Amino acid sequence: MIFTLILSFVNLSVATSERSRALYANPAGLSMHPSPEISIRAEDFWLSANLPFIGISGGIRFMSDSIEYMTGAAPLHFRDRLSFGYSYASWNDKHTLGVMARPFWWTSLGVTTTFPSRDGYDFNAGVALMSGWNRLVLSSDFYIDRVEGGVEVSVKSLSGALEILDGVKASVSYLPEKDDFTSGAFYGGLEFSFGQLLFGGYTSFEGENEGIVTASLIPYPTLMRPKPHSVIVEIKGDYPEVPELKGLFGKEHSFYNLLSLLDYIRLNKRIETVLVYLHRNSLGLAQAEEVRELLEEIAKDKSLIVYSHSLGFKGLYIASAADLIAIPPAGEVFFPGVYMTGMYIKGTLEKLDIEPEFEKIGRYKSAVEMFTRKGMSESAREQIEKFLDDLVGVVVGKIAGARGIEEGILKNLIDSLGYFIPEVAHQKGLIDTVLYFDQVKEIAGIKGKGEVWRGKSVPRDFVVRGAPKIAILALEGTIVVGKSARSPLPIPFIGGNTIGSMTTVEELDKLRVDKSVKAVVLRIDSGGGESLASNLIYRAILRLKDEKPVIISMGNVAASGGYLIAAPGTKILADKTTLTGSIGIFGGKFVTEGFYNKLGITHEVVKWGKHADAMSGHRPFTHYEREMYAKMVRHGYEQFLESVAKPRKLSTEEVDSVGMGRIWSGYTAKTISLVDQYGGLLTAIKVAKEEAGIENYRVVLLPKPFNFFEKLLGLGEDTYLPVLKMLSEPYLYYEPARLEIK
Repeated sequence: MIFTLILSFVNLSVATSERSRALYANPAGLSMHPSPEISIRAEDFWLSANLPFIGISGGIRFMSDSIEYMTGAAPLHFRDRLSFGYSYASWNDKHTLGVMARPFWWTSLGVTTTFPSRDGYDFNAGVALMSGWNRLVLSSDFYIDRVEGGVEVSVKSLSGALEILDGVKASVSYLPEKDDFTSGAFYGGLEFSFGQLLFGGYTSFEGENEGIVTASLIPYPTLMRPKPHSVIVEIKGDYPEVPELKGLFGKEHSFYNLLSLLDYIRLNKRIETVLVYLHRNSLGLAQAEEVRELLEEIAKDKSLIVYSHSLGFKGLYIASAADLIAIPPAGEVFFPGVYMTGMYIKGTLEKLDIEPEFEKIGRYKSAVEMFTRKGMSESAREQIEKFLDDLVGVVVGKIAGARGIEEGILKNLIDSLGYFIPEVAHQKGLIDTVLYFDQVKEIAGIKGKGEVWRGKSVPRDFVVRGAPKIAILALEGTIVVGKSARSPLPIPFIGGNTIGSMTTVEELDKLRVDKSVKAVVLRIDSGGGESLASNLIYRAILRLKDEKPVIISMGNVAASGGYLIAAPGTKILADKTTLTGSIGIFGGKFVTEGFYNKLGITHEVVKWGKHADAMSGHRPFTHYEREMYAKMVRHGYEQFLESVAKPRKLSTEEVDSVGMGRIWSGYTAKTISLVDQYGGLLTAIKVAKEEAGIENYRVVLLPKPFNFFEKLLGLGEDTYLPVLKMLSEPYLYYEPARLEIK
């Protein structure tokens, strides 16, 4: 935990006091610009602490003859706009109620009442105004007393503070006598900031002095810029598209957060050397492509080093962007290639006497083959081989170019060896050196942890001015009817994430009517799912696009139903290694009567309607029923074609020619008009900015992450067993293919 040490002049106004300093002046300020901090006032040695996460504050006052305490809380607040607070002081046995309102970024109002008092209640009010330059603040506090026949208002203080330069602030205050405005005392102060260290104080012209010391998590603006330095970035573990909270009260964690960190490093001119520690991680190949592109940009202006214990296909692809690649003497480069696997359970179903009855449209729609075949069809093999050829062309081409090796030679190395001990990897030019991590840190000039500090700074504005928003809505998982959920059992087909139509449509509708959101980036990582759910989301995206630009950013997979919900976007971006397409449909049922008979279970059906039990598993389709069901599936496919053709400005024949359930790489998808341009999430944000016609903006990442308890209690019907839920639907837009990479 990093603390900022402050020794500063603070005019404790009821309109401007915040965090731990607000405990003494106006408890409503405890939740304004919240941050954990500790303050010490020189007068009577007054210490206070603020814990905004649980909404309380406390203080101890060491007086000349006793030790007293003060407590406060501001649990009712609306961001930095409106807050209500309460405090109690033991030394005078008084309670204080406070309110602070900030209707505009340049205005702050505060009112407190303290009781009991001589007349029952004491009132103080304050108003502060900020210049458009936001470096000048003028404030005034007032006494409000009840007198016979009405209310009397008198000036308590007049103050002005001017930040002359970043981190250099001058201030002056006038405190008049309560009964005589012309009699009073002037105070002047100076404040100096060194970023992590800010100090100052004030004095009256009569020689009275006072200061405040504060330890806070939030840094302050400063003229003293840190010297160029080296940093360490660790890439490890999971990087979900949908943001999560790490730990019980952890920070938000997502793939966008990783990209944002790397982009910050790229733009930070004070950083000269970047050491990337590449651990085992869950990045898909398309995500790895985006990370590598950012590292390439970083390497143009900075020294970039990558260290890893083991480099596989994905790891070497990422690391090849570096100026220097290092592994330890016991490390390895394991680079035998890349593969995709199909699983087939028809033999299992036969043993169980379960008969699959499925219909599909598209000779490449191989998802159904899992149930209907014992091995891969020629059409399935054809599309996978083409997909892998594209991937290898992208990845091997980048590695070969960066390492100065001919592509043909590199491919021969992969086929002939695949596994390289450090010495051989160095000899073949795959890495640059064999060193331990501490030795690599010495090369990078890093003595400590090399952490990247990019925390938010104390805002000058009373309320941070509302820059236009670009919203990123991450859609990750299997598309189902109902609510989105995240299973605590991330097992493919059994657990994992779901994209619920109800939840997603609600989010899209909120974005549509939110005037502060000028553009939306939909980040899609989904192999599809239920056709009905996909169509409901598709319709909500069309409505959203009528109001503002909707930019599609495809992640590792955006196929079948995942492609359908991408189709209506204003523009579609994909990485070259994205798996997309699979415009096709299948559906059917399992005839399970034979299985039940093996268990001694029989069924008898009483029905009204000749075909009432057509979709049950107790009997197979009749010839007529199968024909009717095939027509339903055909109609679903034609709907799919039309839903893609119209927003993509293609004919249904053109879509059909690249459809038929065939998967494509993002690289090829652009050449057949399924994708508009190559690029990852950060590129999509830039495109959204251009389409919206805005210059300044801030990014909002949605949906908000579940906290620990929501995830723990989130076991509902929409949370687990998505594949079983899907198979209960009439037909599906689904592509289960996944790339196996190390």
